[in-house]
Amino acid sequence: MKHIRKIAAIGLCAGISLSVWAQTQKKTEEKKEAKLKVKAIPAYLGKSSLDGGDIEKQVFDSLLRQGISSRDSAGRPYKVLGFAFSYGERNLYEDSVGRLMMLTDYLTEYCYGDTLSTFLVNNITDRSKGGDTVYIDQITVLSPEGKGALGKSMRFILKKH
Repeated sequence: MKHIRKIAAIGLCAGISLSVWAQTQKKTEEKKEAKLKVKAIPAYLGKSSLDGGDIEKQVFDSLLRQGISSRDSAGRPYKVLGFAFSYGERNLYEDSVGRLMMLTDYLTEYCYGDTLSTFLVNNITDRSKGGDTVYIDQITVLSPEGKGALGKSMRFILKKH
């Protein structure tokens, strides 16, 4: 009987220690996940404070020529190293039997620095119209201290006049 009590006591101690070990492992993993969360630095279209939403075509075209900018909540400017520019152009097409279909054509380009290429800016400003959508994401920025960070993505929907 004493032998069974000793085995039960050892089993109980092992169970308790395993439970404590599992809880400490969970806390360690939670701390690692908390450290991995990176706060995205706000990014803006041109030198404005626009970071997404509906925008008029003329305003969009003028700000697009300025590129994108980034600054933190304290107003410190961050240097934009690059970003992905995606443009969704809504078009009306006709199929082989004459039915009209509204489809979206997408153009995506990675831009180095804080501005789009001259060709791309001219092409987009000539073609842009109400209903089109612009995505600017994968923004990489450099802090004044020289540390790299991610910029907050933007989405703009061009308004019809």
